[in-house]
Amino acid sequence: MSSSNQLNQSSRFLANKPRNEVNVQGYTFRIDGNTTFVMNYGRWSEKLMKHYFELFEMKTSAANLDVFSVVSAIWCTTAERNLLWIGGFRPSQLLQAILPQVQHSCSQQQLSDIFSFVQSCQQAEDALAQGMEKLQQNLDKATAAGDKALKLTCVSQQMSFLKQANHVRQQFLYQLSRLLTICQYAEFLLAFGECLYNSQPWSSL
Repeated sequence: MSSSNQLNQSSRFLANKPRNEVNVQGYTFRIDGNTTFVMNYGRWSEKLMKHYFELFEMKTSAANLDVFSVVSAIWCTTAERNLLWIGGFRPSQLLQAILPQVQHSCSQQQLSDIFSFVQSCQQAEDALAQGMEKLQQNLDKATAAGDKALKLTCVSQQMSFLKQANHVRQQFLYQLSRLLTICQYAEFLLAFGECLYNSQPWSSL
């Protein structure tokens, strides 16, 4: 059978399907009343995002034992070190590397919303970064002076900054899931995982 005949038969097949079984624009396909693909794709995205949220919680628990190790992230990959920021990735910098890979499927409105969101992320990141820098200065002074009370205070504040940074990262993933379609967000998550374990994307930044 020729390719054109196969295409015509496929078109007739889809045309004869009930409307609730075929929705090409929504990437939905129903067979016997069961939605596949989009529903499963959405569940996959949710599970993967939940995985990252659990990772943030694990970092917080580990920080209760040794906040210095978590903030400095001595355990992270080489790629992660390229965007290290208060115990994890810096959202705006990560998106800078990923966006070129996913923007081809985004509308102008989506891109506008994403850029506005990135600006708000950068403001939150900069505020936390300035706070961490000042805190590190106080910690260095406390260590040099042997001031244990001030050092303990600084440790407590480091923990607070780490929690706030994790919150920014969590909101970053959550808000993008609202700005992108299911398929776009799944594509983003794949690129996100690739960036964390591949130093190549950072060579051009």
